[in-house]
Amino acid sequence: MKRFLQRAIPTLTAAVVVICGGMTAFASTVDALHNGQLPAMPTASTAPPTTVPIPQPTDVQGIEENGVRWIVKTYELAENESADRIPRESFELDSFLYECSDVAENEIYSTDEREHTEAVTINADTKNADAIMKQLAPTLDYEYEDGYAGVLALDISTIDVESAGTRNESYTVSETREYSGLTYNDPSLIPKAIVKNGRTLTLQSVSWRSDSLATVDYSELSGSYIAIAEYSATASKTVVTGYVATAEYKGIISKNVKTIIYTAYFAGTLIATPTPEPTATPAPTPTPVQQSASNPVPVVAGATAGAGLLGGVVFFFLRRNVKVHNLKDGKYTQIGKTRISRRNPVINLTPFADRVASGSFILVLDRLVAKSLSGRTVSVNYGDKSFQHIIDGDGGEYQFEVDF
Repeated sequence: MKRFLQRAIPTLTAAVVVICGGMTAFASTVDALHNGQLPAMPTASTAPPTTVPIPQPTDVQGIEENGVRWIVKTYELAENESADRIPRESFELDSFLYECSDVAENEIYSTDEREHTEAVTINADTKNADAIMKQLAPTLDYEYEDGYAGVLALDISTIDVESAGTRNESYTVSETREYSGLTYNDPSLIPKAIVKNGRTLTLQSVSWRSDSLATVDYSELSGSYIAIAEYSATASKTVVTGYVATAEYKGIISKNVKTIIYTAYFAGTLIATPTPEPTATPAPTPTPVQQSASNPVPVVAGATAGAGLLGGVVFFFLRRNVKVHNLKDGKYTQIGKTRISRRNPVINLTPFADRVASGSFILVLDRLVAKSLSGRTVSVNYGDKSFQHIIDGDGGEYQFEVDF
């Protein structure tokens, strides 16, 4: 019997190690799912065409409810995306086969806002800012084909005026000069060109009048003459043909966005492990052992101790350590339990939806998990809503209220 006990205890210890390792692997794999790493799909499943992207889950949770393991995947799709592309294929994970049991749909409406600047250009006859401002409306109704719309306001600091173009234009420069005290009305006495403002003007015409009269043989004759000379020249100048004014209208534009949240529920079923064929083992030679009525059989004691250790390990890894209370008829009533861990600090209340009477919850964490999560932020999810809370435990049970 002593030899049998020596063989039984290592076997029980190995079983405990295997179970602990399995639970750790399950938690690690759920974390991997949460970080976007998908488990390997069975080879029999058919992947969609590579040209059509497969939606990736925005959140993955591993939960246990009423002895059933669940993998819950959340997808956010745009209004024009089809839910048929959400993967529903079964997959294996930690000796469990997970099959899709339901895909729930929930529509969420939100407003997407962004800053926008719209440039406007107008033609003007002047570059005077006050005159141009009268041509610009104080606001601009903006609406674009992508669905964004809003009212933009004129930013007067952005008004800018530039020449629209120029052309060359000819004109005449003229000058009239008088020359007096001339003895004769002879054009040769008049200069043929003059200079005005750096430009040379040529003589175009000359007219005469008497400057003084003298009487000769009873006739009055001019004693001197005054010449009136007309000079001119052709010049050119650059003329602005018009002005172009630009200004900016600024403001907030928005559009209504419809997002569809899909939640895919996969129920896990333990995959049966084939039992190995027994092999013939020589029976050990029993060693006589004296027993008394006050001492139980040693092998029973060893087996009992191993079973207790095994049960404690399983309880530690699978126990539901959060009590869920819901407000109903003015008082909080416990509607179930769930699990949270340091590795996966998320409390998912969605599986309790059929028992919920209101959006007010009180969550009670037991002493061990409260101590493990002290100082950490935990997330509480219910449908499409989420709530964050920092655990501030004092060593005992810890409770906090959530209102959705």
